[in-house]
Amino acid sequence: MGSTAASAPGVPDLAGRVQDAYNAHRFIDAYNLSAPFWIPSTDPSQFSIQELVLAGRLAARLGGLRLSRWLLMLAREREPGNPLVRYFAIHLRNPGVHLIDELRAFEEEPDLGGEAADLRASWLASFAFRWAKLRDFPRAQDCIKRAHELRSESVWVLSCESNVFAMMDDWQAALGCAEQAVSIDPAAHYAIDPLSTALLHLGRIEESADRTFAAAESAQSYQVVQTACWHQCALAETVDETARGEVLERARTLANRFDELAPLADRESKAMFARARLDIAELADDHEEMERWSGEVRSHFHRRVLANLKKNPNGQRIRLPFRRVIQKYVECVPTSIASALEATGVTISVAEMATAITFGGT
Repeated sequence: MGSTAASAPGVPDLAGRVQDAYNAHRFIDAYNLSAPFWIPSTDPSQFSIQELVLAGRLAARLGGLRLSRWLLMLAREREPGNPLVRYFAIHLRNPGVHLIDELRAFEEEPDLGGEAADLRASWLASFAFRWAKLRDFPRAQDCIKRAHELRSESVWVLSCESNVFAMMDDWQAALGCAEQAVSIDPAAHYAIDPLSTALLHLGRIEESADRTFAAAESAQSYQVVQTACWHQCALAETVDETARGEVLERARTLANRFDELAPLADRESKAMFARARLDIAELADDHEEMERWSGEVRSHFHRRVLANLKKNPNGQRIRLPFRRVIQKYVECVPTSIASALEATGVTISVAEMATAITFGGT
């Protein structure tokens, strides 16, 4: 990955080989190729700007989220106007610069610049996602259209388009874009995630669980495995106790891969992994594991639940009936109320409640 290694005997074009492995989502292979450089004594000033950006991107894929941000900040300090740096450091906080400033700058000059059409298209698609989060769908759709014009069949653009449709609650269109993205690159975590989310919102939870599990089996991405683990837990909530054990065992199998797929895991990523394991333990009624992982994630709620269980170890657990509802935009509280009321035999329309009692959402 470093410029010195690229010219070292026996390892020609190491940076290129790491980049190829990264592009193929073989992140552990990329880590193994660059392993001598993932040590505290490595001097990042020896890297070219392209290598420094690649190191920042790879660190994130290996669980080193804080390290990734640090490397990309170094790249931004060195060449803040470089299109490669501007794009891959877009998520970093810039002191004194607010979102409104970034949006105004984008409106003044929406083209990232440079000669890389794929990078320019990805820039536009990323801003489409930003506009969609602000509920400005006309601007979002315009960005997607321009991105497609620059780079047809871009997996990232299609994935962002799927996310835009998702925020519009058009889940069939979101699924269509995600399916197209996955057909081009079935190993891309950023395509698998919107695909599984769309399937879930369309009521196809078993399919989302099966397809993410299949993708995770050969993946070198902890993010793909994390998504698959979450969907196994979501499926476990919908089946009876007999089937639940089998589904949760699949979730445990996935969770057991976190450590091998995240050799640079820091406190942030470890907390995410602990949360996944806590979900599994809670669904399995494994109080010992719940206690272990609730401590890891510092969940006051779960600690209180466990304390109450210890007070009455022989008590009977009763699961009240409830209606599974997936909330839409600005329907958080109405959705929660409707789901809880179902336990008392009261059925109420989430949309009608939202219209009647909420303003601006929650």
